[in-house]
Amino acid sequence: MTRHSIGKAMLTVLLATGSAAFAQAPIANLQPPPATGTLLLMSGAAEMELANDEAVAHFFYEAQDPDLAKAQSLVNQRVGDGTAALKKADPQAQIETAGYSSYPVYSGPSNRTLAGWRVRQGVSLRTGNLVALPKTVAAAQSTLSLGGIDFRLAKATRDKVDAQLIAQAIANMNARIAAAAQALGVPAQRIRLEELDFGGRESGPRPMAMARMSASADTVPTPTFEAGVSTERLTVNGKARLLP
Repeated sequence: MTRHSIGKAMLTVLLATGSAAFAQAPIANLQPPPATGTLLLMSGAAEMELANDEAVAHFFYEAQDPDLAKAQSLVNQRVGDGTAALKKADPQAQIETAGYSSYPVYSGPSNRTLAGWRVRQGVSLRTGNLVALPKTVAAAQSTLSLGGIDFRLAKATRDKVDAQLIAQAIANMNARIAAAAQALGVPAQRIRLEELDFGGRESGPRPMAMARMSASADTVPTPTFEAGVSTERLTVNGKARLLP
């Protein structure tokens, strides 16, 4: 065997020996040491009550006629007039039309005789101008029927209070952790927060419009609305360790 072959064989033996030694090393030595101390699972909550600053009003018009084309024409005309009235009364509002439907109406002893067609279309208005809302609704009611109004918080308002809810929820959780540590005789400097998990954001029930009709010289009396309030809630769950 040549000197080159002997050196190559010795290198192969050394590499094999090193690989076997590494393979036999205890895996436990590569793992972090087990956590010590007492683990606390604690939650915190925050709640804010805010005045509603946005309204979504739902209007519709429905017509029935033996002639489908006539029923559709009437609906188209009334919805067009109502939409124009809404835009004029509140130029900044977001207006959408939806839910256009046509279906036959039957009559007779066995409900098999075609009596006509019923056509319906909906219109919704989203606005932050709650002061002008009663007059805006009255302007449309001369041609459209009001199905209902939903008062709520605008998205910009909900986004704005997010930071406040987070701060309050964490402060509430920290206070509860501190109270638990004090009860166990653990000083504050031995508290370690390990994990945070924010629960779902919740909104309280949004009140529907409360309306009453007031005297007015307009064709449709101006209604009165009470926007009400919404309650925003946020929860946070955390894990804290009390070190020995």
